[in-house]
Amino acid sequence: MLAIPGEGIEESVVAIEQQDLFQSTQRAFVRDLRPGQTVDAPFALTHLALKTYAGGKFLQAKLGDRTGRIAAVLWNGAEALYPSLQVGDIVRVQGAVETYREKPQLVIRRLERLENVEHLDPNDFVPTINLNSEQLIDELKTIARTVQDPHLLELLGMFFKDTPFLEGFLRAPGGKQWHHGYLGGLAEHTLGVVRNCVVLADRYPVVKRDVLIVGAIFHDLGKVLEFVYSTVIDYSDVGRLVGHQILGDHKLCEYAGRIDGFPQELLLELRHLVLSHHGESPDAARQPQTREALILSRADDLDAQMNAFTREILKARIAGRKWTDYVNLIGRYLYDSGGADEIGEVVIDDV
Repeated sequence: MLAIPGEGIEESVVAIEQQDLFQSTQRAFVRDLRPGQTVDAPFALTHLALKTYAGGKFLQAKLGDRTGRIAAVLWNGAEALYPSLQVGDIVRVQGAVETYREKPQLVIRRLERLENVEHLDPNDFVPTINLNSEQLIDELKTIARTVQDPHLLELLGMFFKDTPFLEGFLRAPGGKQWHHGYLGGLAEHTLGVVRNCVVLADRYPVVKRDVLIVGAIFHDLGKVLEFVYSTVIDYSDVGRLVGHQILGDHKLCEYAGRIDGFPQELLLELRHLVLSHHGESPDAARQPQTREALILSRADDLDAQMNAFTREILKARIAGRKWTDYVNLIGRYLYDSGGADEIGEVVIDDV
């Protein structure tokens, strides 16, 4: 729900001329927006809906850039403007930041869909944090080299030598919204899961360490194909219709199929890891049925939740609060109990 405007609001002109709409050239990013601040800047349109209220129709939206997303609302001229917009558009917005239900909300006075965006940096619109991808992949390779099984080593080589796919792996997000929802998030999350599995394999030495480590490296490969992220992070058609668990299974089978004499039982165990890494979640293709699959599902969930919890807690800490906003996706508030975090880049998002 959004605040209903009071009487006396000046009507905006729906037919907006691009050349004289915006006077300021100063770039504003979501993470810097504060209540009371006026805004005149380009954003990616990440959510769009036409809603009804007592005075007619209004536009409910979310606007995003590389630092996060902010809720937005346009009261005047919304019905006429709505058909010309779609998620993923780059729009230029003029308005002011207000507070609604203890969260910032951008009240739009004028909005323009930008046809020519060649002068804009596309990296300014997709959530991004600074990651050292070379250091990250080097650590992943270092752990991969500890695998002893020759078939699994050859399988890993297929992945690391698949340059176009590896480049996509290093750039892809780890999720759309809840965890690792930024460019490079997939590789960061994968390394986090692999690190967890290394520790747990030492704690439970009865499990097949090689199978677990390879399964951890491969578990989310399908996300390279699941997401599109030119101006916003969203699901691709194949991502929605098939999903990353199945897509990852296909990629695993593709690599294994190029290796002469790859043991079918070993492949079956690896496929089960990829297909069951969502654990007991309703969206899991399969529930874990091996000890390695059980460990991987817990390692995956732990890394995902720690990333999301840390983001929400650091957002509250930046605002000087101990408690986060209510987190809709998990149905509770989170509490900052302290810790050794360094407040660096935090992707601001409304979840």
